[in-house]
Amino acid sequence: MRPSEAASYTGLSESTLAKLRMRHKRDHGPRYIKISGCVIYRRSDLDDWMDQHVVGGAGK
Repeated sequence: MRPSEAASYTGLSESTLAKLRMRHKRDHGPRYIKISGCVIYRRSDLDDWMDQHVVGGAGK
């Protein structure tokens, strides 16, 4: 999905996702694909990234 769709899906702004793609923050953001300068996120990568930020509640 494109950054605008990924922003809606995650609840983050497009700007925040863009900042997380910057070289010095790349390890903190979700994985993405870049084809011919076009950024694309896979839903599974966004889900995995969000799962890493779950706080509280009962463990698995």
